[in-house]
Amino acid sequence: MFRLAIAIILITVTSHFSLILPTRIYPNMKKVRIIGVPEHFNLPWHMAIEEGAFEERGIDLQWAEVPEGTGRMCQMLRSEETDLAIILTEGLVKSITEGNPSKIVQEYISTPLQWGIHVGAKSNYQTIADLKGTKAAISRLGSGSHLMAFVNAQNEGWSTDALKFEIINNLDGAVDALTESTADYFMWEHFTTKPLVDNGIFRRLGDCPTPWPCFVVAATQKFITTEQDTLKHKA
Repeated sequence: MFRLAIAIILITVTSHFSLILPTRIYPNMKKVRIIGVPEHFNLPWHMAIEEGAFEERGIDLQWAEVPEGTGRMCQMLRSEETDLAIILTEGLVKSITEGNPSKIVQEYISTPLQWGIHVGAKSNYQTIADLKGTKAAISRLGSGSHLMAFVNAQNEGWSTDALKFEIINNLDGAVDALTESTADYFMWEHFTTKPLVDNGIFRRLGDCPTPWPCFVVAATQKFITTEQDTLKHKA
């Protein structure tokens, strides 16, 4: 049943991506660089790569994982270190408003992302309300963890001007920060952090869903300009 479910997901997602997947075989492979976070949302991409689905369509898809998250992926799009990114909607939109010329070319996952609100297992915090005025661990400025701290503050009625942050770069940095009390709480995707909760490293005080679709496909302006046929399924 699990393999069948994954197959259904794969078929659905690859169908959803008809705009970026040509259907006939090309004499010359087109190199396409794509990045994403090392999370379960991207399983269909890995399965499709392993099964040669992109090669059959003349695409040499080169996947790279970016554990630092949204902020780093925005930087890579801006500096054209990648062509495409599977990226959090909120982080990309913020980056675009700050001058990033990249654009959203496709919605990837339309449902909200559930951001878990975590504290160290041995901390004294018991409720989300206890976190008012404390320091949030974030992967980097402009990242999803940074932006969602503002969403959570607004949900709780806190002043966003009073928010404090500790930059921790990645999930390992968050473990260190909450364990060593250099930060007080950390917001990250619910299921990605579940092993840390199950193993008694983090405690989850609650969840904060995004009020928008969680993941989109973004492309650099250069890729959009030079690879319109690939994006429009007309190559």
